[in-house]
Amino acid sequence: MGKYYDDRVEFAVRYLWLEPHAGKAKEAVQKLEEAVKDGDGDACFFLGRCYCGPCFVMADCGVEEDEVKARGYFNMSLERGSAVGMFGTRRLGGFHPKDGTYIHEPFHSDAEIWDAVNQIAQQGEPFALYLIGNAYYYGDVVDFFGIDWDSMSDEQQYHSLHQWRLDAIPILERAVDSGMNFAVGNLIDIISSGDFGIPKDEKKEQQLIEKGAELGHAFYEYRLGKQYEEKKDFQNAELLYERSSRHGEESGSFALGRLYTFGGPMPQDLNKAKHYFELSLKQDPEMIGGHNRLGEIYFYGGDGINQDYDKAFMHFEKASELENDWASDMLGTCYLKGLGTSVDYAKALEKLQVYPDEKLSAIGLGEIYAYGLGVPVDIKKAMKYWDKYPNDERVLENKKNFRKTLFGWKRKE
Repeated sequence: MGKYYDDRVEFAVRYLWLEPHAGKAKEAVQKLEEAVKDGDGDACFFLGRCYCGPCFVMADCGVEEDEVKARGYFNMSLERGSAVGMFGTRRLGGFHPKDGTYIHEPFHSDAEIWDAVNQIAQQGEPFALYLIGNAYYYGDVVDFFGIDWDSMSDEQQYHSLHQWRLDAIPILERAVDSGMNFAVGNLIDIISSGDFGIPKDEKKEQQLIEKGAELGHAFYEYRLGKQYEEKKDFQNAELLYERSSRHGEESGSFALGRLYTFGGPMPQDLNKAKHYFELSLKQDPEMIGGHNRLGEIYFYGGDGINQDYDKAFMHFEKASELENDWASDMLGTCYLKGLGTSVDYAKALEKLQVYPDEKLSAIGLGEIYAYGLGVPVDIKKAMKYWDKYPNDERVLENKKNFRKTLFGWKRKE
């Protein structure tokens, strides 16, 4: 038996939450499964978290998110008398105990559950520290301590929340110092948000971002990488982004692609950019930037990548469905010219008008008004758009079809 849990559970906590990138995550899950078969309630709770997805377990443990399985294991953890299960399942959105209560034998009250988890937290168990710290952070102490919240005045409630946030700080700090990188986020929020009268501490916030990156938290690796990029230190930025990407953070993958794509700060390498934009979409299929930038690569081509308007349009359209218009000039051009889709002048006009000063937009709008594509002909308006880019080949070619007279521009017969 381990110091706090079954040996197999302690192994799992270590390699799923404290050292998630050590390469032992799948073995950790197997040990949890063995302990569950042997009736261990704590193992049920931690295995249930594995099935809740990346917000609950950072390691690549080879377990696909499955809400039904997660609920099943959580209920088993309660039935088998797990204190951390009874404590931890309260903050899991959408989970409701099948028998209506979180309290099970050998415990008879919320206070007893609190005492059991707090006892191992005080002894230094990282996950228990995380749970206790979060209970203060979120105000769950109301339930555990039986506080009559509704009878308190606004001032009393505010003072309580202020104090609980202060109480959370040293506990979450101990959790972080013990390697619990999940505790970094709420701790940063306490000392950086200014909520409930807690003074902002930018120096400590920066230390925590660096600590989170050191502990392998993918989001903080990305944040630290972005800081390096802002300082024009692209070598360290790339290093942090790469770690973040490898640890599953889609923003890290996207940031890597952005370094090498059109106009990026590193020497252009569209093949490398394409790889990372595709990876960002694998990690998050609704990564808007990934769709836009990958579409841009297919729209223009280069570095041995052929233009592929079908793929470009597909990505631009997906970004548009996600209510983003960054690529409206390219998407509008696709509708105007029938690139990867059918010609649709109304949609072309709609998209090109979003950013009318962009080169593709201005030229496209000029063509719409010059030739009366779905709108009344307005050559004067068209020329105003074209004159934004007077030396562009497409503009020069279009202007060959028109001549200037005493009465304005006319189309040549």
